[in-house]
Amino acid sequence: MLFSFRPWIGKGLLVRAFVTRSMAKQVFLIRHGQGEHNVLFAQNRISEALALKDPEINDAGKRQAAELGKQLEESLKRDSINLELIVSSPMRRALMTTDIVFGSPAPCSTIVSPLSSEFGDGGCDYGTSRTEISAEFPHHDFSLLNKEKWWTEDETSEQLEERVSKFKEFLISRPETNIAVVSHGRFLTKFLGVDEFCVFWNCDCRQVGLQSSGDIVSDSSHNISIRVEAPWEEVSSAHF
Repeated sequence: MLFSFRPWIGKGLLVRAFVTRSMAKQVFLIRHGQGEHNVLFAQNRISEALALKDPEINDAGKRQAAELGKQLEESLKRDSINLELIVSSPMRRALMTTDIVFGSPAPCSTIVSPLSSEFGDGGCDYGTSRTEISAEFPHHDFSLLNKEKWWTEDETSEQLEERVSKFKEFLISRPETNIAVVSHGRFLTKFLGVDEFCVFWNCDCRQVGLQSSGDIVSDSSHNISIRVEAPWEEVSSAHF
């Protein structure tokens, strides 16, 4: 796979942007910014990471999201792409990332979908009640959360695959063509159909085509792909 990219450094951040165009419904997959649980996982402090219920993004994650927002806006303008819809996971770190990347209010509607939440196998991947999280982010549409406890605990791999398929069906059913999705590493990796634990770093953004069949198409010579590398808090390199 060949990429044509331009690296540059600014404010301690290295951003690589690769730009392409492809056919089909265009989906811009974004992983949330770094959270304190990511740092704890990188330090092998697993039990502490899992104990953090629905964590926020930390200062490094906020810097990542701000830089991604700037570079994504430039790339979309350069390619004459107008986002028509943003779909965010209901988890706090995804909603915070959405607000920083796209601004508040965002340039288009934001729908919060429980289908795009992280693989639910630990406390940091369990959410916050609909009443509480919608009060924290009142400018987003939470109508798809039809119950207070919307997340799944002790989720199986099969359940995750089913949820990803339902989410693809949801995107395909939408009238919009250009859609941004702010979600989580393991969910997005499964969305791509990649048989790995996680191929997304914090605040990675990848543009892919989603066909009506649910298949993913990607032209790596033209699609927008952005990687933001920021200094990690207390760890030199980790991307969990």
